[in-house]
Amino acid sequence: MHVSNFSESLKFTIQYMKPYNKVLIYDDNCPLCTWYTSLFVRFGLLSSEGRIPFNRASVPLLSMIEVDTGKNEIPLIDVSNNKVYYGIDAMLDILGQKMPAIKVIGNLSPIKWFLQKLYKLISFNRKVIVAKKCGNGQFDCSPEFNVSYRIGFLLIFLVFNSVMLLPIHHHVLSALSFHHLSFAQLEKAHLLFVFTNCMLAIFLPLRTGLEYLGQVNMLALCTVLLCLPLILLSNLFVLGDTLVSTYLFLLLLFIIREYFRRMRYAGVLEKHQLVARVNFICLAAFLGYLFI
Repeated sequence: MHVSNFSESLKFTIQYMKPYNKVLIYDDNCPLCTWYTSLFVRFGLLSSEGRIPFNRASVPLLSMIEVDTGKNEIPLIDVSNNKVYYGIDAMLDILGQKMPAIKVIGNLSPIKWFLQKLYKLISFNRKVIVAKKCGNGQFDCSPEFNVSYRIGFLLIFLVFNSVMLLPIHHHVLSALSFHHLSFAQLEKAHLLFVFTNCMLAIFLPLRTGLEYLGQVNMLALCTVLLCLPLILLSNLFVLGDTLVSTYLFLLLLFIIREYFRRMRYAGVLEKHQLVARVNFICLAAFLGYLFI
């Protein structure tokens, strides 16, 4: 592209973006990214034209960012001065437009350190969370594979899921007349299931194994989060067998559908069918132990 054409295109972009003069480039193949960036527009922090997916960003805009960095940390371009913010700096700059205190507090050293770690934990694992790949021919803005943040993600939600078994056992499973396991028995069965999945992952290549564990972790997290309505209802009403059984059956159908979608995303169903079969058998055995 000639320099004159580039300048004209950039000048047009600046004029088009007024009065905000800022462009956020996001991963439109990530429902999580699409959702939270849409909130910036809804609450007037960005103009509707100031939120552009990677696949529709112009060459002048893309040439202003470091693409590899932009895949890991969402870039915000201030087209009035050609300055680019990434990740948590971009989010603080957006939020600081209407809430300056957030930008000041967020830039304090210990708080910013924590926010950067939290941001990277989510960003590096966002494809695990949503399990959605870019379409053919689209710009692939998937984050790089980071072993440390993937293991951290697995450990954090393993602890969370394990802790959440206590209210699930007390408020949900105990409401079933045919459920007789103690919390200790439930936790032991859960940890045995986790151990089995870790052993299965050993037989996979490192990246595939961590992708597999990430999807198993997300299935457990989805189950836990979808049990929250029952936990809340149990504080208001006495839950009977029919209500709880029906809800858990519908939840099981959803998780089975998600299982095949997520295992297909991780490449386990097509390339490592034995692992998928053993995992599915273990899941059936775990459920049988809970309810039979």
